[in-house]
Amino acid sequence: MTTDTVRRRLTGPARRQRIEAAAVEVFAERGYDATSVGEIATAAGVTRTVLYDHFRSKRELYLQVLDGQNAAMLAEVGAGITGAGAGADRLRSTVAAYLSFARQRPAARRLLVDPIPTGDTELDQVIAAYRTARTQAVAAMLAPDLARSGVTAGSTASAVVVELLITGVDGVARWWQDHPTATLDEVTDIASRLLWNGLPRLAR
Repeated sequence: MTTDTVRRRLTGPARRQRIEAAAVEVFAERGYDATSVGEIATAAGVTRTVLYDHFRSKRELYLQVLDGQNAAMLAEVGAGITGAGAGADRLRSTVAAYLSFARQRPAARRLLVDPIPTGDTELDQVIAAYRTARTQAVAAMLAPDLARSGVTAGSTASAVVVELLITGVDGVARWWQDHPTATLDEVTDIASRLLWNGLPRLAR
């Protein structure tokens, strides 16, 4: 499909969505500093002029995709943590949600969790702030379950558990990308049982 065809057929919101999707892939692969607006436009099948109709700068586009993908990740993971059922069931749902997100949107995971340094101190601080916010959100959502296991919110134990959950499950997601024959149920069961069975021991 040619660039002109895309311009004629897509509505403004659809073009914007297409640009953002292309930007996620290119930024994740090449990093902010090494990526040009022209590369993103080409990947999206639009002209640079059309891209600038939606985003005033590469920086604005980068911040937009960070915000959008971060919100999407939190929405999926948060639905698992705050859903119905016993704590063990919700932990399992949370692990499954993150693994599914990472498998289905590997570029988004890489952009948020494993970003290439931007070369821009302010942007790197934004990325760090998103990670801190995700950690705080997970800690807040897990607080009731941690409390039932004797772990006080804001304690060292709470911080360690949350960090272990986040980094450990992400490590499993990376492993699963390299071992795709393992099923989601299989990987989720192993990871969630290991994490949940360790919680009661913290209270001892």
